Amino acid sequence: MKHRASSLTAHFSLLLLLSGTVAVLVFCCLRFGGGWLLEQYFDGSDFQQQYNERRIQSFQSYVEENDLATTDTAQITRWYKKHPLILMEVYRSNILRYTSAAPEEALDNETEVPYYTWVSYYEVPFADGTAEVVIYADDTYRFFTWLTVLSLGMALLAFLLIFLQGCRRVVRYICQLSVEIQAMEGGDLDVAITFQGNHELTRLAHSLDSMRRAFQEQKEREINIFRANQAMITAMSHDLRTPLTTLQIYTDILRYKKYEPSQLEGYLEKIDAKAAQIKQLSENIFEYSLVPKHQTIELEEPRPFRDVFHDQLSEMAVYLTQQNFSFELELDWPDLNISVSSQYIKRLMDNVLSNLIKYADAEFPVLIATTEKEGGVAILFQNKISSAPLQQEGTHIGLANMKAMMEKMGGECRNNQTGSIFQLELWFPSVPQKIQGGCS
Repeated sequence: MKHRASSLTAHFSLLLLLSGTVAVLVFCCLRFGGGWLLEQYFDGSDFQQQYNERRIQSFQSYVEENDLATTDTAQITRWYKKHPLILMEVYRSNILRYTSAAPEEALDNETEVPYYTWVSYYEVPFADGTAEVVIYADDTYRFFTWLTVLSLGMALLAFLLIFLQGCRRVVRYICQLSVEIQAMEGGDLDVAITFQGNHELTRLAHSLDSMRRAFQEQKEREINIFRANQAMITAMSHDLRTPLTTLQIYTDILRYKKYEPSQLEGYLEKIDAKAAQIKQLSENIFEYSLVPKHQTIELEEPRPFRDVFHDQLSEMAVYLTQQNFSFELELDWPDLNISVSSQYIKRLMDNVLSNLIKYADAEFPVLIATTEKEGGVAILFQNKISSAPLQQEGTHIGLANMKAMMEKMGGECRNNQTGSIFQLELWFPSVPQKIQGGCS
């Protein structure tokens, strides 16, 4: 099942969503869980009472040092402003004499207020008599504020860690691709490109790996071509050196007249034979150079397979008969069209005929068969190899030419030797006939 490709935008969007979700969970757990623990601690301790008692002691010292009365509201307010976020009230005989919420308004108050048992009253001696001081404060808010700040910091840290970790995987993959591309630039085409994920970088990696394989195949083809050329040059040098040496010997014999008059004709015939041999070798090299290795050729319009090869095989059969060869024909003409180059077809048939004359044993029939095969058509040539020694060793240039020409036409040249039986098969892919359109 083919998975739908995602994008880096979707990847980072999901990463942001995941990071944000984790950050919210971290904040909620720390803030509300920690807040509950703080509430449990403060509810079971006298933390706030201790803070209030410290303020009362400070206020009492301030009153004594300044000899304040309950009516000195301005000076009492001055002390209050140094201790913000509290509410302070001063009572005498359950009558409110001072409140930090409205310092001036409480002076004329004569209303008696009820006494609350849950409120902590602290007696403070003033210059005009002892009064009861009540302080309302919540000093625990600072701890909840610090807890909120800590929760936000931890949530932000969790967000950054998860997001950066997700980004780190992408960055690490980009760095890995960079290293592999540098290896490819350095000529090491064996290092495969790593595939990771299913996004734009993955598709880029697939394209890079396809390019690497293409370069690798091209490099291998160039190496094979270079080796084939080197082998051809080596073989041709060896093959040319032998007849040239013999030719030089015969010409020296004639030049220095080291022969009997009756031997002159024989030496001339040998010189002529060696010259013909050298000419044939040069023609082989010429034919080899006529097949372009890196250029495409323009094939002709598709034609029926029978039309392409019927006359060619007929001429080959006539020539083989003239050379005292027998043959067996198993011609099944499939109703398929092929697209070829007529020039290449003629050269192919000439090469096949030349090899049959040179290597085939005339005492055994040559099999020529045609058949439909592998989405195309094939021609098979099969012969028994002659046991007679050859006057000249082959260079295999003709076979290399045939394979190159077949490859240019989109086909394939397959050769196989089993014991003394040699087989050569030329396979052509079938193509549909173009439909001629028109208007009536």
